[in-house]
Amino acid sequence: MTAVDEQTGLAFYEFIDARLDEELRTKYPTTDSTPAMEEYRQKYCAAKKEHDDLVDALHRGDQEQAADLLWGLRNQASPWKAHADYPEPISDGTMPCPVSAPETGHPCVKRIPNGWAAAEGHGGGHFWQAPKATELQNAGAHVDYRTLLSGQPAAYHLPEDCTPDCWKWGD
Repeated sequence: MTAVDEQTGLAFYEFIDARLDEELRTKYPTTDSTPAMEEYRQKYCAAKKEHDDLVDALHRGDQEQAADLLWGLRNQASPWKAHADYPEPISDGTMPCPVSAPETGHPCVKRIPNGWAAAEGHGGGHFWQAPKATELQNAGAHVDYRTLLSGQPAAYHLPEDCTPDCWKWGD
């Protein structure tokens, strides 16, 4: 779990506040602005409470509750994800997963889906791969992935060095 900080919570709270203000300005003045004001107050109070509770949880050192509260703020901000000022970058489908393998530090090779924030992840488990393996894969190297996945060292060669006894031609 990534540590939650006050700046992230504040960024989401201020973003929500600004969007609610914009929303209210478009709905007000009308012949009867009471419903718009009431909706604004409810949404604003919910965001304010979530942010205040997040700051309180951080001061108590309760990272787990702070993370839950930050997700609450993210959920409140989600209708405006496409807005240019959204506090987190939104993936276009090419954003790499920010989570590295705990033991080796190898990057996860999965991509964040289009329209999702990095914090939302990519769904499913991680697939960590050594940078050398990614480099070989991109170069079209022939690697016996069955051997590699079994945890054993696997020999590899580039296509230009391929011989008739290559495992790739044995299938």
